[in-house]
Amino acid sequence: MSYEVLARRYRPEVFEEVVGQRIITQTIQNAISQNRIAHAFLFTGARGVGKTSTARILAKALNCESGPSINPCNHCNNCHEIKKGISIDVMEIDGASNRGIEEVRELRENVRYTPAKSRYKIYIIDEVHMLTREAFNALLKTLEEPPPHIIFIFATTEPHKIPATILSRCQRYDFKRIPLREIHNNLKRIVEEEGIQISQRGLLSIARASEGSMRDAQSLLDQVISYGGKEIKDEDVVEILGLIDQKIIRDTLEAIANKDAGRCMELVEYIYHYGYDLQHFCQDLLQSLRHLILIKVSQTLEGMVDLPEEDLRELKILAEKFEFDQLNHLFSILLKGEEEMSQSTFPRVMLEMTLIRLASLRPLLPIDEILRRLEKLEKSHSPIPSMETKGVQPIKKETGEKESLKLFQKEVDENGGAIHELPLHEPQHESLHEQQDGLSLQDEVWRELVDFTRERNPVLGSFLSLGSVVRLNEEGIEIGFEKDSFHYDRMLEKENQIQLESICQEFFKRKMRLTISALNAGGRAKGRPVSRERENREGKSSIIEEALRIFNGRIVGR
Repeated sequence: MSYEVLARRYRPEVFEEVVGQRIITQTIQNAISQNRIAHAFLFTGARGVGKTSTARILAKALNCESGPSINPCNHCNNCHEIKKGISIDVMEIDGASNRGIEEVRELRENVRYTPAKSRYKIYIIDEVHMLTREAFNALLKTLEEPPPHIIFIFATTEPHKIPATILSRCQRYDFKRIPLREIHNNLKRIVEEEGIQISQRGLLSIARASEGSMRDAQSLLDQVISYGGKEIKDEDVVEILGLIDQKIIRDTLEAIANKDAGRCMELVEYIYHYGYDLQHFCQDLLQSLRHLILIKVSQTLEGMVDLPEEDLRELKILAEKFEFDQLNHLFSILLKGEEEMSQSTFPRVMLEMTLIRLASLRPLLPIDEILRRLEKLEKSHSPIPSMETKGVQPIKKETGEKESLKLFQKEVDENGGAIHELPLHEPQHESLHEQQDGLSLQDEVWRELVDFTRERNPVLGSFLSLGSVVRLNEEGIEIGFEKDSFHYDRMLEKENQIQLESICQEFFKRKMRLTISALNAGGRAKGRPVSRERENREGKSSIIEEALRIFNGRIVGR
């Protein structure tokens, strides 16, 4: 005797065995008990969620020798014939293979004849959306006024392709994807009856891979049993299904928490070497970040996080290494990275760059710490040196410092108590303090502008990173590129200049005039000497720069 796959052997035989569709099966049972049976049903939903199985159970319930009843007896001749697909009164038609008008005309001729031995002649048409427009038109009249002994049951995964005139003549039931927990429980019952040894983690991995389809889950279980035999290890499930080991996901999150970009690169190399799907890895990482966020915001995780107790315990320990706002930011960056990776011709590189960004994020500061450092900054800020010899009018320490602190305090208030980035304010005067970290405000702004451009337009951002800022003020920005270089020629193109000017305006939150200049090899802008006064000014910084250093902030567009 040939082997019968699990999906067929454990196919539901009564309405109660249809998993995850209780509202639909209860409604149909009530209709049968009240003798309110429609002449046409439309079952819609994803693959493997019980549409055809429910149609067969309905056919058996209506034509059962002891029926019509809310459940078939599954013992009479009619039930056996329908189950085996040999009943002459219950015909299953594949809409994809019998989609033409001739087949429908033949069906219209046959519906005139009464059933041979049953109460109803039932037509189950699977993938009904595959019928041609002419076939639907030919079916329309019969569907509207069928003989009393005819019942149509249509099944489809794409109801939007069915004409409205057909939809309006059917009782529609939308089958939902089966919840993960219910698929897991069904698989658990199957392995117990089959005498298979497999862990709860392995069953959950199979259920998760099925994406809400019971048939897919049973087929995957069949495949795993063929590979692992009666005793299946977790490694067997990962190997045969090509899944990402959850330990790799946790190791990646650990590396991000420890700001270990090098470890992230090692993990990417590992999954790439073993042929794992990089996008699936990214999606699994997003799912784990979601779990960490839920752990942070909810005390009750049942129904929201379907994980073994051991995995959930490890995630709770890992969640302690992150702040909620940090997780939220990580999720946003990874989500954008996954989208870019799916469209890139270099998905591995995009994944690596995304993980580096995740591992390089600066920590958030709570409001108490921000206020404490603000108070320290206000009390201990060094005196402002005189700038009269440089042709710049001095600013009184009390006035200039307090105004800057007011601007910064306003930003703190607007950020709701915790910030990781210090927005760029429009400067009111030149830098007045000596630079303390070797990086000028202009350089910091330039670096942020390059990153901002990369997010909006990766190609344009790559060109921009090869240039340098020549001049930056309230009216505009001048960017220099090496003369006669490829990127200089590209940046002279009108379309690229228009896009970059728009990005600059979005970044600085004001109208900015863009100028592209040619630089001699290793030099500054062509024909633009740099004065001694400007060199001195570039070596100074304002109180905002001091705040950047103290608060570990960075400049972003407002």
